[in-house]
Amino acid sequence: MDELRELTNDLIYLKKFWGAEALERTDEAGQEFAKGVSYGFKIAAAIIETKQK
Repeated sequence: MDELRELTNDLIYLKKFWGAEALERTDEAGQEFAKGVSYGFKIAAAIIETKQK
């Protein structure tokens, strides 16, 4: 259970990192890519949290 919680925390960190990266990118393609990566980590974390319950 602790391993899943740690994995969820890592995914949330990566989501935040890529969200910030999306704000810093100057090109639209880079921004959209970073937003997509951030969203993917958000979904992965949500799936793991759902499975924990």
